[in-house]
Amino acid sequence: MSDSSVEPRRPPSSRSAARQASQRAARGPFWRTVVIAALIALWPALATGLHAGFTGAGERTLVVGAAPTVSTPPPSETPAAPQSVVPLSVLSDSHAYFAASWWRQTVEANAIGGVSMGAFASQPGAVADTIASGLDEAAAGAQGGYVLVQAGTNDLLAGSSPTRAASDIQALWSGVRDRGSTPIAVLVPPSSQVGAEVIELNRLLAAAAQQSGIAVLDVYTPVADTGGRWQAGTSDDGKHANLTGATRQANEVLAQLPGILAGRVGQLAELP
Repeated sequence: MSDSSVEPRRPPSSRSAARQASQRAARGPFWRTVVIAALIALWPALATGLHAGFTGAGERTLVVGAAPTVSTPPPSETPAAPQSVVPLSVLSDSHAYFAASWWRQTVEANAIGGVSMGAFASQPGAVADTIASGLDEAAAGAQGGYVLVQAGTNDLLAGSSPTRAASDIQALWSGVRDRGSTPIAVLVPPSSQVGAEVIELNRLLAAAAQQSGIAVLDVYTPVADTGGRWQAGTSDDGKHANLTGATRQANEVLAQLPGILAGRVGQLAELP
C-alpha cells in the first residue's frame, strides 16, 4: 500500500488542544447554572440588606428590646443637679401641735418639696421661757437648717406685755442661731381675748426680724380681722384655729415658705 493513501495524523498537540477546548465548552453551562441557582437562593437576603442600606436607619423596622435605648441630651442642655433637702424643725406652743395645724398640713405632711421634717418641739400651753427648753432638740433636728419659731399667745394671755413677750421670743431666735441653725419668725395668730396685744406683738416681731435679717412667716393675716381677733368661722375657742382656719394658714405656708428657703427673706406688710 502506498503511503500517500494513508490519511495523515494530526499532531498530538493539536488533538490535545481540541479536547481541552471541548471540555471547557462542556463545563461552561454547568457553572453558569450553579451561579444562577445560588443567586436565586440568596436574592431575598441580598435584597433586604440592600434595602436597609439605601433607605436609611429611619425606615428600618425597630425590634423592641433588641437593644437598649440611650437618651442623650443635646449639647446645649445640662442635666439638672439633684436638689438638696433642707431639714426644718418647729419650736412652738399649741398652734403647731394640734392634729390639723398649719405645721402638720405642710412640713409634717411632706407637702413642700426639698424639705424634710426635723424636730417637732411643740409645747401646748407654754410661754416663751418654757419653750426655750426645746432649743437643743429643735436645733439638733434642724442639722444646721431652719427652725420655725412661734410663741407669744400664752405669754399675752398670762399678762405679759407685748414688749416683754417680744424680748423673750427674740431670745429664742438667738438660741437657735447659737446652736448653728437659722430661725424663721412665725407671727402670733389672732386672739379673741387679747387681739390688740397680738397686733402690737406682731409689729415688734416684724421690726426686730427685719433688723436682724430673719425671715417672717405670716400665718396671722389670712385669719385675722382688723381688731386682731379670729375671722368668723376660723376658730372655735377664740384661741386656736379650727380646721378652716388652720387650712388657710397652711395655704399661706405653702405659698411663702419655698421663697423664704430660697433666700428671699419674708417680711410682714404693715398691719392696720
